[in-house]
Amino acid sequence: MKSGDNLDLTGRLAPLKEKLGPALIFDTGSFPAYARDASEIRVVPPALAFPENENDVIGIVDFCRQNRIPIVFRGAGTGYTGGAVPVAGGLVVSLEKLKTLEVDPEKKLARCGPGVITIDLMNRAAEHGLYYPPDPASHDESTLGGNVAECAGGLHCKKYGVTRDYVIGLRGVTADASVLLTGVYAPAELFNLSAVLTGSEGLLAAITEIAVRLIARPEFGPTILAAFNSAVDAARAIAAITRAGLVPSVLEYMDADSVACSMEYEKALDISGAEAVILVETSGPKALEEADRIEHLCRTHRAVFQSRQTDRGRADRFWSIRRNISEAVKKSAARKISEDVCVPPSRLPDLIAFVAEMNREYPVRINSYGHAGDGNLHVNFLARTGGRKEKAAINEGIERLFKRTLELGGTISGEHGIGLTKKDYLHLEFDTDTLESMKNIKAVFDPDGILNPGKMFLL
Repeated sequence: MKSGDNLDLTGRLAPLKEKLGPALIFDTGSFPAYARDASEIRVVPPALAFPENENDVIGIVDFCRQNRIPIVFRGAGTGYTGGAVPVAGGLVVSLEKLKTLEVDPEKKLARCGPGVITIDLMNRAAEHGLYYPPDPASHDESTLGGNVAECAGGLHCKKYGVTRDYVIGLRGVTADASVLLTGVYAPAELFNLSAVLTGSEGLLAAITEIAVRLIARPEFGPTILAAFNSAVDAARAIAAITRAGLVPSVLEYMDADSVACSMEYEKALDISGAEAVILVETSGPKALEEADRIEHLCRTHRAVFQSRQTDRGRADRFWSIRRNISEAVKKSAARKISEDVCVPPSRLPDLIAFVAEMNREYPVRINSYGHAGDGNLHVNFLARTGGRKEKAAINEGIERLFKRTLELGGTISGEHGIGLTKKDYLHLEFDTDTLESMKNIKAVFDPDGILNPGKMFLL
């Protein structure tokens, strides 16, 4: 659909406006946040819809199918790859008002609308002594629907897993306006369709309800902060922790520049001068023994400073460094492009050394942080001016980063998805036959291609 089609979409949507009333908005200029996601790619949508229940979603999808109007489903817009960016001539459908949240403590599960904020589910589960582990850094604003669409990870993913590991059923509306039931919502299921829809980035269906499993709240042990004079030493300590068979609940890495950004944003404690920092949270009945062994491995790999905190309230000072870091880094540059590559933990020292080498070579700042326990590294390309020379350097650097990541046995997206920003590089990781199989799945669910068109795959 051509961008000029934006001009007549208002007329084409008039019958839908009669049904939805104020839930369908044409004055989208009053809603600037809905023209973008965290990728900062901006496309002003010609119309926004705010359904309040599943029946509204069915009506919207059915109308758009009959009239061949593209749809982009949206949560909170915290994704980094353009998955929620509007498309020309298309309707943005925000699912933020679908906020059902019911916890069943006996069955250890929750049923949630896609508009539920992640931390609200975590807090509701905690009221029953239960725990929902997937906690992306944006957990205080990201929605569960968005987390399912991107298969979000988080700080606790090393030990407890990512969103896919907790989804036990979905209700969704497919492109033909049918309601698809999976997992606990279905009387029987031959294929694991919950897994197919989780991570599908809005290309296959609108998720209207999510059932997730909850676990008993873990017994959390000490939190450890260790600082190093060398980023590679920090990475080697992380690899040693993994090699020793230790699985802390959280194992995070931050390089010097990203820590400096966080300190400038909010100085939680003074760790200036370190070239790298790792943060570790332990849990379980052997947490104290695990903490002792981790501290020993950090000393063995030349940690120059270590601090242990057993009080979780006080440990929040440590975690504020990591929680603030994405926003802090963004505020430090004219433009930030964040890539979330992932390698086996044993190859993390090689990847971190490569990022440091690129930082020395390129006319833009490059820093990194991430969920190092599973080898997930967020590499940030930071432009000082946003000029043409910097943009060219960033594009070249991203491709070099992806190629090196794949050489190290990794993947070009650890948790942020593909969307718009990575679709040009997908062929580096997957062969033609595999990509065609993925496209065939898309065609089965959405034969007319109206759901989030132009995302993930090259035309």
